[in-house]
Amino acid sequence: MPLLGRKKVDKAIVKTYQKKNNQIRAVFFQTFTEVVIKTPVDSGRARGNWFLSVSTPSNSVSTSENSSSSLREVSSIPKSVFNKRIFLTNNLPYVGTLEYGGFPSPVKLGTKNKRTGKFEIRSISGFSKQRPSGWVRKALVKAQNKIRKL
Repeated sequence: MPLLGRKKVDKAIVKTYQKKNNQIRAVFFQTFTEVVIKTPVDSGRARGNWFLSVSTPSNSVSTSENSSSSLREVSSIPKSVFNKRIFLTNNLPYVGTLEYGGFPSPVKLGTKNKRTGKFEIRSISGFSKQRPSGWVRKALVKAQNKIRKL
């Protein structure tokens, strides 16, 4: 004997699944966009080297100094995010230093400004002045909290 109202229950399950998928996808999009935009900029190369991939981390590196390529990567998040491992990867060797610190402290000379020709101190206590306590970990914690509230 078939269950009465089974079609309505199945339809409600699909609708709920799609709604939650879209909400989580939106959190991923917002988080990844924030990570790209808040990447500290000197030449722009770190900001232009974010790559989105599914299943395995990307091992790509770009010579681009344009963040729009990274933002295009972020917008390519798959329509369905459930049961998928989604990675936002930056393979430049100094990205870890930008996130976790490690610049010389105290700064001896600084970085030469290409426009003015003068040296500038762009780090403090081992961290970039633009993101003195990192930005990726903060964005991930914020995303985790948003997902828990869904």
